[in-house]
Amino acid sequence: MGWSLNIGRIFGIRFRIHITFFLLLFFVFISVLNQYGINRAILSTLFICAVFVCVLIHEIGHSLIARRFGKEAKSITLLPIGGVATMEEMPEKPAQEILMSIIGPFINLAIAGILYLVIGRKVGVTMPSIYPDSAGAFFAALIGVNIILAIFNLIPAFPMDGGRVLRGILAMNMDYVTATSVAVYIGQAMAMFFIFFGIFFNWWLALIGLFLYIGAGSEKQHVVLRSFLHEVPVSEAMTTDFRSLRPDELLSDAVEHFHHGCQDDFPVIGERGIEGILTRHEILASIHGKGLDVPISEVMDRSFSSVTPAVALDDVYKRLLSSQKTAMAVVEEGEVKGMVCLDGISRYFMLKAAFRTLDKKESD
Repeated sequence: MGWSLNIGRIFGIRFRIHITFFLLLFFVFISVLNQYGINRAILSTLFICAVFVCVLIHEIGHSLIARRFGKEAKSITLLPIGGVATMEEMPEKPAQEILMSIIGPFINLAIAGILYLVIGRKVGVTMPSIYPDSAGAFFAALIGVNIILAIFNLIPAFPMDGGRVLRGILAMNMDYVTATSVAVYIGQAMAMFFIFFGIFFNWWLALIGLFLYIGAGSEKQHVVLRSFLHEVPVSEAMTTDFRSLRPDELLSDAVEHFHHGCQDDFPVIGERGIEGILTRHEILASIHGKGLDVPISEVMDRSFSSVTPAVALDDVYKRLLSSQKTAMAVVEEGEVKGMVCLDGISRYFMLKAAFRTLDKKESD
């Protein structure tokens, strides 16, 4: 994820903090400082940090359960709106998805329970506030926020954990795509209620409803796409009319092709065959960082992946998302036959959908 700082690894999982998270801390510190003074500003900033430590533990719980099922988490990124765990892929067995999803809210309840046993009986439990005025109020609010996080995440709407639990339950009695569709309809109906109610009484609730509605639609689109691509070979969607580059060419040559053509990702082919891929990201980053007179061999992506034309497009789609790459080379018997990219997969999907609509109209 762009604009994220790599902090280190936790249980082998990359831990990142998005730069906007630091902007949130700065905003909270300044706003509280102006109203209540330095001591309360520091306490409020520490409270935000403590909340996000709980969010991080929540995401680590998801990731470790996913690892038990052979689905590795690539990274965890903290954003102002919460934490995001980037998975290779979600477990598709209903019981596995239910367990992986429900562990997060249980972790928040466990944190709340431990804090209550240690200090909560003295300080009580309060509704979350970013303006605690004492250590007691700090921990009372931290207990409250973990309870609310658990309840909020159990809302049966994507992308919340409750939406995935609902899909897992439904998938025990129907196919995965249908279960996703039903869960999405339920989630979007709930989101519409939040939006309608929030417009009149609480704008934050309306924003949450909008977030849930968009997240549910995105999940359905992702699952339908994956299902459609499952039986399609790469050869059906790969780009065969492509331009390749040589490792000894300059970046300026690549920029010329990039600027005056429609191709974003270029295979770099040398004497030994394909040696790398030069993507749009590398082109733009290298222009800013190294200039135009650098050889392509110095800026191309050497950790590229390649597939054969017979591989299922669904597998390529998963690999591109999990590796955070935009393109792969399609190679057969040492020769580059084409390029397959995320934009090309989406274009193929849209074309097939259009053809299905046309066929339906003609049959009617």
